[in-house]
Amino acid sequence: MTLQPGEPSTLEGWTSFLSDLNPDRIELGLGRVGEVFKRMGLDSLRALPTVEFAGTNGKGSTAALVAATLEEAGVPCGLYTSPHLLRFNERVVMRGNEAADDELCQGFSAVYRASHEGAFVPLTYFEYTTLAALWCFREAGVKALCLEIGLGGRLDAVNIVDADIAAIVSIGFDHMAILGNTLGKIAHEKAGIIKQGAVAAVTGVLPSEAFEVVKARCAECTVPLCSQGRDFGFEKHDGGYRFTDASGSHDLPSPLAPVECAAVACEIISRLPSINKPFKASDLWKAASSALARTSLPGRMQKARSKPDVYFDVAHNVPAAQHLKAALSARRPQGRRIAVCGMLRDKDVEGVLSVLAPCFSSFHCASLHCGRGEVSSRLMRALPEGMARAEYESVAQALSSALSEAGPSDEIVVFGSFVTVAEAARALGGPVNRG
Repeated sequence: MTLQPGEPSTLEGWTSFLSDLNPDRIELGLGRVGEVFKRMGLDSLRALPTVEFAGTNGKGSTAALVAATLEEAGVPCGLYTSPHLLRFNERVVMRGNEAADDELCQGFSAVYRASHEGAFVPLTYFEYTTLAALWCFREAGVKALCLEIGLGGRLDAVNIVDADIAAIVSIGFDHMAILGNTLGKIAHEKAGIIKQGAVAAVTGVLPSEAFEVVKARCAECTVPLCSQGRDFGFEKHDGGYRFTDASGSHDLPSPLAPVECAAVACEIISRLPSINKPFKASDLWKAASSALARTSLPGRMQKARSKPDVYFDVAHNVPAAQHLKAALSARRPQGRRIAVCGMLRDKDVEGVLSVLAPCFSSFHCASLHCGRGEVSSRLMRALPEGMARAEYESVAQALSSALSEAGPSDEIVVFGSFVTVAEAARALGGPVNRG
C-alpha cells in the first residue's frame, strides 16, 4: 500500500500521530464518526451479533468474559476495550489474540484516507481508534462483536453500531462535568446504547435513581430489561457459583474477574441464543465455565509478583475504590498492606482515598507527569491525620521505596489510574498480560 502524504508507516508512528490529536480531548457526538464509518464501508458490521458494554466500572472485564465465552464456543469474536495499559494492541482483540501492528496500521490508514476523502472530517483520538478497530474486525471476518463504550454511551463513538444486547454494568459518579452531576443524568447517557430492536438490556445492581431511568428507556424502546437481583442472581455455591435466571440455573467455577462482572456476563450469555439461532445454549455454558476460570483484564486486582506480593488495580473513582476495598477486606495479608498511589487531577482524589485509607498501614504517593496527572502533595493532604505517608516524583520511585520497606510477607497494592499501573508495570520490567 502506497502511503499518502502525512501517513505514518509504523504503529509507533500512528500512536504518536494520535497523541498529537490529544487523547484527553473529548467531543461527544456521532456525526463525525458516522460520516467516516459510511465512507469506510463498514455497514456490513451492522449484521453481526453485537453486545455493547457501558458502565462506570466493570464494563471492560464483562466484555472480556463474554468475548472469551464466544471464542471458547467456536464463534470468532472482535473485542474492543479501552484504555490500554502498555500496548495499544491491547484494545483490539480478534479471535482471542491482540491485533498485530501491521493490522492496526492498515486500520489507521483506512481511517486516515476516509477522513480526507472529499470534505475533511476531523476526528478525536477515540473516534480514530474506534473506527480502526471496527475496520480490523471486518477484515478479520469475525462473527460477533463485543464493544466497550468509552464514555457515557448515547454519544460515544462505539454507539455508531447498534447493540443487540446492551449491557450497563454499573452506574456511579464519574466524569460528571461531561455526563451530568446526578445519577439520573449519568444513567440517561449510558442508557443511550439501548435501541429499538435490541433483544435485551442487561444491568448490574444499579442505584434506584439510575435504574428508573434505564427502565424508562427500555419501555420507550420496547426492549426487555434484565437486572441483577431482580431477574437473575449469581451466588456462592459448592466451592463455585450458581447463576440463576428465568431460563434455569448453572453451576460455574469462581470467576477470575470481579463477581459483579461475571453476573452480568452470565445473563448476557443466557440471552445470546436470542440474537442468533446458531448460538447453542449448551455450547455457550460449557464455554462460560472455562472463560470464567481464566479470563480477566490486565490491572484488575492482578498479581504482578510475589514476596512481597504486588497487586495492580486501576481503581480511579469512588465506586471502583469501594469494590477494591471489598476485595481487600475479603483477603488479609500475613504482614502489612502498603499502598502505592497516583491519580489524575480530574478524579475525586479525596473520595477515593477516604474509602481506601483504612485498608493500608502506609501510603507512597506519586506524582503523575501526564496531561491530567495530579501532584503527590494533593494525595498527601487527602489522607487522614496520623497515616504514615511519603511523596515521590514518580510511580517508579514510590514503588521502589515500597519494595525496599516491605518484608516477604507484606503486600503492596498499586492503584489510582491506568497511568499509575502502567508505570508500575514498566518499573517491574515485565508486561501486564491479559488473563
